[in-house]
Amino acid sequence: MAVNNKVKITIDGKSFTLMGPETEEHMMQVAGYIDQKMTEIRKNSKAVAIDSSLAYILTSINVANDYFKEVKQHLEQEETMEELRLQVMSEKAKTAELQEQIEQLERDKRRLERKLQEYQAEEEAANEGLHTSKVRPRKR
Repeated sequence: MAVNNKVKITIDGKSFTLMGPETEEHMMQVAGYIDQKMTEIRKNSKAVAIDSSLAYILTSINVANDYFKEVKQHLEQEETMEELRLQVMSEKAKTAELQEQIEQLERDKRRLERKLQEYQAEEEAANEGLHTSKVRPRKR
């Protein structure tokens, strides 16, 4: 069972007691945010400064607006993260493919170097044979 924390807060000059599973610090932070919004709204309009109901409604609208902006921003960030994740996966696949090509080229290089050594050895042997046949005196 969740522990309910209890905290006294003040919003728009009125005291309230909140109870909930959130920390006291969190509940105070939320109340401070609401109180700040209420103060901003009351400062911007004399009619709102007088009519508490209007101030509460406009504060609710502003808070909801902030919330929906944050949700939209969060969704956009999630989309961006997904795009980046897909790009990373694609780049990893390309890297693996290029690594395989490098390994194949290295194998081909080693094979060709061995063949070159074989041809050089054959050429050397053939040249040695030619040299030996030129050095021998011919019988007449």
